[in-house]
Amino acid sequence: MKNLLNILVVTTTIGIAASSPAHEGDCPYCKMKLVQNTKDQDNEVVVKFGNKKIEYRCVYCVIKDQGRYKADLIVYAPSEKVGEPVVLKRTAGKWSAPEGSVFLNTFTKHANCAELSRAFSSKEAFADYAKKHGAETAKPLTLDEFLTLVNKPASGSQ
Repeated sequence: MKNLLNILVVTTTIGIAASSPAHEGDCPYCKMKLVQNTKDQDNEVVVKFGNKKIEYRCVYCVIKDQGRYKADLIVYAPSEKVGEPVVLKRTAGKWSAPEGSVFLNTFTKHANCAELSRAFSSKEAFADYAKKHGAETAKPLTLDEFLTLVNKPASGSQ
């Protein structure tokens, strides 16, 4: 009887976990639906501060919304490699990224931000992604260039 009860509990738990969508919600900055990871591409941008984690739609949204956080931040930005984010850090107000990492930020409609505001581990990875996603003319941005571009006063639809 005890084994039957254990099997029932495990089966019920697995059924509930499989049927409930994970991570669905809206971006705290742009209020649009979060874009879920796929088998081929990570899309979830996670900000960690203290013991809390918050998901954003794209790297642009994180930077635009950074003023709400007073503490140091760690941002897990999806890269070209599934399961291997580019880790950005804001420590004492100063941002840093791994050496060689570059950024894309070319969306004109916010609905495209998750696809066109991303981080990459290298210029080569950036070029491959840009070619596949119709952004061949985009320039890979350093972290400082990306921050400057995102923090410019908005003009238009962004």
